[in-house]
Amino acid sequence: MIIRLLGTHNFTLSSNGEDMAILEIFGTPEELRSFALIFFGSLIPTAILGFIQHRRKPLPLPGEQSYDITLLVLGLWCMTGLLIDVWAHTNGEVDDSFFTKWHAVWYSGATAYSGFILFALWRLADTPPKLTPSGIWNFSTNVPKGHGAAVAGIAIFTISGFADMVWHTLFGIEGGLDILLSPSHLGLLIGLILTVMAPVFSGWQDPKSGTNGLSSQLVLIFGFAAAWVPILLITGEWDIFQMSASDYCYLGNQCGPGYEDSLAIGVIGSIVPTTIATGLILTFSRRWTPATGTMLILFIFWGISNYAMEGLQFYYIYFGVGIGLLMEVLSYLFLRTSRPIAFAIALPIAMLGTRMFAALTTVPANTPWSIVAHGETFIQPYGWTIHATSGSIIISCVMCALLAAAMYPPEIPTDVEVEGE
Repeated sequence: MIIRLLGTHNFTLSSNGEDMAILEIFGTPEELRSFALIFFGSLIPTAILGFIQHRRKPLPLPGEQSYDITLLVLGLWCMTGLLIDVWAHTNGEVDDSFFTKWHAVWYSGATAYSGFILFALWRLADTPPKLTPSGIWNFSTNVPKGHGAAVAGIAIFTISGFADMVWHTLFGIEGGLDILLSPSHLGLLIGLILTVMAPVFSGWQDPKSGTNGLSSQLVLIFGFAAAWVPILLITGEWDIFQMSASDYCYLGNQCGPGYEDSLAIGVIGSIVPTTIATGLILTFSRRWTPATGTMLILFIFWGISNYAMEGLQFYYIYFGVGIGLLMEVLSYLFLRTSRPIAFAIALPIAMLGTRMFAALTTVPANTPWSIVAHGETFIQPYGWTIHATSGSIIISCVMCALLAAAMYPPEIPTDVEVEGE
């Protein structure tokens, strides 16, 4: 009989087992072979080298400098795999199979990264955990302070990975906005955010963390930058840096869905990325003083992530470098002088100003800088009125300032003098 699931996969079964094609849902033999070669071909040598090193000298534990270095290398492996997989999805390089070579790079890196963390925590346990459901539960819920979120993230990511395989098998590969809303993908992204921020959660509890210049903050920068990647994936449709100009521009009604809709989309696209950047950076600065170079590296990573997501457009690297340099100045002026709200107000001006300047450089020479229509003056680069062009930046500044005020509220007085005493 033939069973069709949502028009995505065909399963041909017969009573004598002939023409059984159910295994095809896992991919073609070539895809399975490529997945196995990449996944096991990278993990097995890594495990062997780790075992040999551990026999010679125990692998580093949390709090040791080489632990952060190892975590950084394995984390970059994992996130490189994710960006490669993102590129494959956005460029039509995937089919209805789960076991693709793109997934192999990502999941092998995630396995190595997570395995290293779990092995270190396993060694820190007071007694060797038992490999039973209750033993694993006791181990997971009694890890050292600052490591619980990462362990939870690893568990969520693992469960969501298997769920993603089943989901793809039953319902096919998602496309468009469905990629962002698939339950298994959301689970993967949530688990990934918690997992890659492992050095941030553990470093938060270490008084010496990030206090020895840029080198001591590299693994922390990775944690925040890597967490930013899945956030960019989720919010990209509402990010003016990732949106197509035709989605929000309006000049002479030559592009965009109409002035009001174009403006609304553009304003939302301005608020979302600046607010997210403000939240991540101010979270960092609540615990650590950004060293010189921290902001630049963070935004270069942001630029590389957008580069992978948006068809390998190299100008995203320029965006990362340019905005990163501006953030270095803002960090020096405001974060190192404990003025987070001032930083939050300046950040949208720097980010959105850079975006507008870049848009201006692409305007053809013979294009008018402004037109008058319906009693209003519409100006480049987006074709909004002067009111909306300036106001879109101001409203982003307000939203970021409100976020900063919530994160850094005024201290509540503890000693209140009572009248008459």
